Amino acid sequence: MGKNFGLLYRLAAWLCCFVLVCGMLAGCSDVRGVISGVAAAGEFPVEVAGVTISARPQKVVVLSPSLADVVLALGFETQLAAGAQECTQESLRDLKKISRDNPQAIQDENPDLVLLDPSSNGPAAALQEAGLTVLSIAPATDREDFERLYSQVAEALAGGGPGHEEGIRVAQDVFLTLDAINRIVPSDRVTTACYLYDLDSSAVTGDMFGSTIMTYSGVTNVFKSLEGGSYDFETLRISNPNAIFCPPGLAEQILSDSRFADSQAVKDKKVFEMDPSLMEWQGRTVIETAYEISASVFPELLEENSMQVTDPTEEIDSAVGSALASQEEEEDDTEYETLSQGDQGDAVQKLQARLEELGYLDREYDGHFGEYTAQCVTEFQKANGLEETGIADQKTQRRLFARSAKAKGDGGEASALSSEPPAETSQEPTTSDDNG
Repeated sequence: MGKNFGLLYRLAAWLCCFVLVCGMLAGCSDVRGVISGVAAAGEFPVEVAGVTISARPQKVVVLSPSLADVVLALGFETQLAAGAQECTQESLRDLKKISRDNPQAIQDENPDLVLLDPSSNGPAAALQEAGLTVLSIAPATDREDFERLYSQVAEALAGGGPGHEEGIRVAQDVFLTLDAINRIVPSDRVTTACYLYDLDSSAVTGDMFGSTIMTYSGVTNVFKSLEGGSYDFETLRISNPNAIFCPPGLAEQILSDSRFADSQAVKDKKVFEMDPSLMEWQGRTVIETAYEISASVFPELLEENSMQVTDPTEEIDSAVGSALASQEEEEDDTEYETLSQGDQGDAVQKLQARLEELGYLDREYDGHFGEYTAQCVTEFQKANGLEETGIADQKTQRRLFARSAKAKGDGGEASALSSEPPAETSQEPTTSDDNG
């Protein structure tokens, strides 16, 4: 996709250091996927954008690469049966690809639902005539509209109620990450930029979501006041952006075009090639795009530091997950009783139930805090970056009952929709001397 992974990875490493030192990246859980996976079934039938969906679709054909990106961010890719050829995300590499201009091939998949956006509406009429359920969802234009987009996709695939709420939550998590990026870019100067699709008239304008991404990346879109994706060269000349982004292959034309001879971006060698999909896809790609823009425009963020990063995405997962956990702990005002070996009762049983839910405890339990429970607590503390004491103090329990608590073995969220302490177990107590 023409991404500058060197810049992206170095900025990712810098962000990891920043989080660990300053704790500013609060509120996001996974840069690669932003929290994904709806654990609870929603309500059907549900009406989305005027279309009634009677039951949770099991075979979905997605004809929009941007909507496919949203599906991935929400964690619903297992419901996809096929996608348009333009859906080139690595996670969809093995998904069957079909032409969105071939209604018959789409019908042959016998899908429960066809997802498309206004740019791929061509086959909609034919598919509807064939009796298929077709849902057109428009792309988001700004932050508020982003929640509408995610809630509609989530409702369509997971139902109303919990599905709708999860869509809103994931959309908000994406923007919490964008907020974090915006906080670390220089704010003491105005940096202007644009994304040119060509040198004739097509660019990212203010009514397009790409303009919003630019804002959170720390740059001002010089075409922010324009609409419809069109610009004229005189406006570009007068605005004289500090940086120009463009599709692969266009940078050379810009550098050799005499009209750009006095351009500040050309003088400063800040003409960067970036795949157009980064400006258009609205799933997890939004965060990658913000990183790449910031990395390109603000080289001071890319200075080498002492941290040697062998797998930047894992470093980001760990750092950002820790920041989210810290934020949740601050918001949790529950007064947890410190629990240790020898304690027993309802509080211990809730502790054991949560440890079981996260995969650390795999024996029957009865509310007695024994040696085994202490070992499980220690293992949880180790996985979540806490002091390994085997004692469930207030800090340990706040992390344990947080939505971002790391489950055993996967390093990710254990339960996307469960952030409250679990209810008391209904298990019958056992009679072992130290089953806890």
